[in-house]
Amino acid sequence: MSQSFKLFRLQQIDSELDKGKARLKKIAVLLEDKHKERLSQERLEIVKEERGEAAKQLRRAEQEVQAQRVKIDRSETALYGGKVVNPKELQDLQHESEALKRYLSTLEDLQLEAMLTLDDAEMNYLEASKKNTAVIAEVALQKDNLNDEKTNLLQDIERQESERQAAASNLIPQDIRIYESLRQQKNGIAVARVIERTCAACGSTLSAATFSSAQVPTKITRCDTCGRILYVG
Repeated sequence: MSQSFKLFRLQQIDSELDKGKARLKKIAVLLEDKHKERLSQERLEIVKEERGEAAKQLRRAEQEVQAQRVKIDRSETALYGGKVVNPKELQDLQHESEALKRYLSTLEDLQLEAMLTLDDAEMNYLEASKKNTAVIAEVALQKDNLNDEKTNLLQDIERQESERQAAASNLIPQDIRIYESLRQQKNGIAVARVIERTCAACGSTLSAATFSSAQVPTKITRCDTCGRILYVG
């Protein structure tokens, strides 16, 4: 088994480890993300406040209607109670009673509008509450799935780290140092396969001498163009 193959295999393991660890970080961010629940809860709070305000407006309208009816009752009691006999005063009371009744009609219209507004607010609240419940359930399911994925990833990473330790134990320390340095410099790709005398990483055609050297199992050869370790396999 050539040194370049051992390094290539180590790179495969490291790539899987990098991918798994990157996904773990992403999962951690997703598990902490409260954005969707917060938006849903904020919407629910808004419509709840709107419902409360609509209920207040209706109570106010009902009180005003009730107060106006009391005024009308008093006015008609004065008008028809027999205590007032002066024609001018009776006429004034008649006009007052009619004005009070006209305004009662206006107040009743406002009361009806307030009732309809409250009905709409109740519907909006029920809809928002239903959606909020659905969002909570959806997020809980997503987080359950993420936690399951996290558990599986941690198991995979533990296994891969054991594989890496075994793979690295068969390598020369100096070769590992070169490999680690290249991985940092070359975005994780330290070992490049040779396909038809071409470096698969940078696309450069290898010279005859480089290609011949890359086939020697006891040494590592690097691409003349990109500097990566070459693996002929």
